[in-house]
Amino acid sequence: MILEEIDYTGYAELLIDLGVNLQPGQNLIIRYHVGGSLLARRCAELAYQRGATLVVMDPLDTHLTRARIAAQVNKERALAAIPGWVEAWQRTVLTEKWAYLKLESYEDLGLLKDTHQNALMIYEKYLRANISHFWNAIIAHDIQWCVAGVPGPHWAERVLGKGRNTAELWNILQPILLLDQKTPIEAWKAKARCLQKYANRLNALKLDALHFEGGGTDLWVGLLPTSIWKGAVEQCRGITTLPNIPTEEVFTTPNRLRCDGVVRVTRPVELRGTVVKDAVLTFKGGMLVNYSAEEGIDALKGFVDTDQGATKLGEVALVSEDSPIARSGLIFDAVLYDENASCHIALGAGYSRSLSTPKSLDTDEEKIAAGCNVSLVHQDFMIGSESIKVSGIDRSGRKTTIIRNGRFAI
Repeated sequence: MILEEIDYTGYAELLIDLGVNLQPGQNLIIRYHVGGSLLARRCAELAYQRGATLVVMDPLDTHLTRARIAAQVNKERALAAIPGWVEAWQRTVLTEKWAYLKLESYEDLGLLKDTHQNALMIYEKYLRANISHFWNAIIAHDIQWCVAGVPGPHWAERVLGKGRNTAELWNILQPILLLDQKTPIEAWKAKARCLQKYANRLNALKLDALHFEGGGTDLWVGLLPTSIWKGAVEQCRGITTLPNIPTEEVFTTPNRLRCDGVVRVTRPVELRGTVVKDAVLTFKGGMLVNYSAEEGIDALKGFVDTDQGATKLGEVALVSEDSPIARSGLIFDAVLYDENASCHIALGAGYSRSLSTPKSLDTDEEKIAAGCNVSLVHQDFMIGSESIKVSGIDRSGRKTTIIRNGRFAI
């Protein structure tokens, strides 16, 4: 089997019918890396079959990004340039409530490793700043969105070893994506209900903080009185969506000013096209005060230097080490998969929708006042393992073991 022979019909149905839950007459943007064009095309065809009015394809090419950065090093004005129509694009998408599907390809992983990291940081910082309205809508789930991965030959070799192919990786991904089930959409709804049960149990504990310990990690993460644990599904104007496929996490928004201790990152993390390995992060008073990595330290520094919010937590998530992704025993070098194999924290923007505030938090000032972190970026760092214990401490000081030996104990 070669790439062009893979049947993505079931995958496309999952992404369109449950991921973004496209509505008849709605418009859809599909942003995809060029290596994912086959799946993108199938999703677009299906979207039209489901009654979409417009499907706009937005291809990305990491090779072109590398070429631009190389040519514009030390030319900040050029790195900051963005088409004038972007503001009108954002206004159209948000006003007309388009749906958004992002298809991640990992074929170019490492391509930006030798790129000038400061120039790359400047480029991405200005890019995010200029699409901030769209970015904030994603964070707040004001529009329907979903992100999913696309298998490819280079990713297959990275995960499975030299000489392995896309079809072999696809065979591994299908049960993880529940595409081996008779009715994958119903199987995902059942998984969502299971994850929500864990979220409900955590909410009932009314936790004030989490303590991660084991394997060189000793980290305290403070929560807010308004922090709400969520799992799998989101509601957008009454429409149920599944923003991440796959998903195995329950998560919440922590207190941006309360994080102390040291944490070892247990899985590689891709930052702006560079793989960061064996990172160690140290926090004090909510802020990242020191960090190191065996590989990719320049990329990590470039990320942290994006803005002040990139040094604080925007998310904390719990994942059992018996998830299908963890049970595979594979490192996917893809955050969408690796984050669902392991507990993780995220540096950068927090999810205001994970806070039970009396009114929506529409401005950065309102989010910060509510304890929610604000940043142009959001990046998960996996910190779980089978040696990790997670305890929850409520407001009276009572401690509850939530995860023992990497698995849920509640």
